[in-house]
Amino acid sequence: MVSPRIQQDLSIKEFPQKWELFKMSIGMQADSELTGEDMRYQENYIFESDSTFSKTRIQDSTETIVRGTYSIKNQNDEQLILLTFYEENSLIGNCSTEPVEYLNLHLDTQTLFSNWWACDGPGLYYKQVSLE
Repeated sequence: MVSPRIQQDLSIKEFPQKWELFKMSIGMQADSELTGEDMRYQENYIFESDSTFSKTRIQDSTETIVRGTYSIKNQNDEQLILLTFYEENSLIGNCSTEPVEYLNLHLDTQTLFSNWWACDGPGLYYKQVSLE
C-alpha cells in the first residue's frame, strides 16, 4: 500500500500541473479571508516536468505571465517548493529582494501555501485543478 504522503508528492505526480489560487487572507484580521471573485486578483502556477513553471495573474482585466524554474526540498515532513524567477517582476511575493518565492505543500489539505504571510504579505492558498 502506498502512503498518502507519497501519492501527494509533487515530484512524482504527472505533469504539467496547474495550481489555482482559491483563497487569500489579508493580515491577521478576523474575517479577512477572501475567495472567488472577492479576491484582489486571480492567479495560478503551472509546473512542467522539466522543472520550469509559469505564474499567471489576472488583475483588473490585465493578464500577466512570468516564468522561472523550481526545485523541491523536503523540510520538517513537508515539501518546500523554491521558485526562482528569470527576472524581477511585480508578481513575486516574498520577504526579500531576491527573485524567489517559497511554497509549502500541505499534504493533509492538499494545498500549496505561500510563505509571504510571514512578513505581513497575504496568506495565499492554491489547490490543484485540471488543465483546461
